[in-house]
Amino acid sequence: MFDFKIFNIPVRVEPWFWLTGFLLGRGLSIESRQDFLEVLLWIIILFVSILIHELGHALTSRKFTGVNPSIKLWGMGGLAYPNTQLTRKQSFWVTWAGPLAGLGFFGLIVLSCCFIYGFKVGPNLTLNLLFGTDIYYETYTALRGMNDSVFYILRQLFWINFWWSLVNLLPVFPLDGGQIYASIEQSSKKVWTVGMVTGALVAVAALVFLQSIFIAIMFGFFAYQNYQRLEQMNGGFR
Repeated sequence: MFDFKIFNIPVRVEPWFWLTGFLLGRGLSIESRQDFLEVLLWIIILFVSILIHELGHALTSRKFTGVNPSIKLWGMGGLAYPNTQLTRKQSFWVTWAGPLAGLGFFGLIVLSCCFIYGFKVGPNLTLNLLFGTDIYYETYTALRGMNDSVFYILRQLFWINFWWSLVNLLPVFPLDGGQIYASIEQSSKKVWTVGMVTGALVAVAALVFLQSIFIAIMFGFFAYQNYQRLEQMNGGFR
């Protein structure tokens, strides 16, 4: 275990977090010194990005309740514990704060690129890294002069803090989107049904279109969790 405090909020990092980061960063495919460096950078980027996301939840919770929360980073990502009961309204805003923190961090990175490389290159570079759009000559020149590690850091920061923040807003419990939906939808049955169907569809899409076994397994697991909750509610869980 690795324990520390940030803004007086206790943070616990479990060994499974580092192992998952290593595997997601293709740690088993290391063949060169550059590969090793990129895996190390990936783990650091993952740690910082998820911590910022969870701090969004935790700081907002403390602002609303006055109770000091806690954070845990584990094999499936991160968890922020309010350590008190939240109202539906508080839960809605506390949950939104995580993705907004990630997107805010993403915006800060884009703004930094604009200041460093210019306000023409910065947005163009961002669109290229996120969507594969064509690049200007000035962007091409900036990329040619960019260190490989710097380019890798930018690409991963953009992907994690933009795409992961958006995916996290899908209405699949226990993702933030599922919790936001649960805070505004009175019917638990609808929450679990939407989560089950959405999770299953994303799992299939990940397998067919992205060829990503990890994403397919993760959303398949989420779909099954929602199915279990639905069965429990219907009295058919065994």
